[in-house]
Amino acid sequence: MPTYPMVHALVRHGSHLALAVGLAAGAVGIYLAVTLGAIVFAVVGIGGGGVLYVLLKSYSELVAIIADMMLPK
Repeated sequence: MPTYPMVHALVRHGSHLALAVGLAAGAVGIYLAVTLGAIVFAVVGIGGGGVLYVLLKSYSELVAIIADMMLPK
């Protein structure tokens, strides 16, 4: 019987991964804005980080729902 280790890892750490990716995108945007002096990088980085967070969080919740219904306990 397969155990699907990546599915279990995503269910366990998916929300933390989504938060880390979203914050990293925002931090890169702020870093580029400070380094290059263009505020548009901060706006795009923070906005993109928010979008990435929502997308990855919803994906990890969807995987958790599927794993709860389909995988044996």
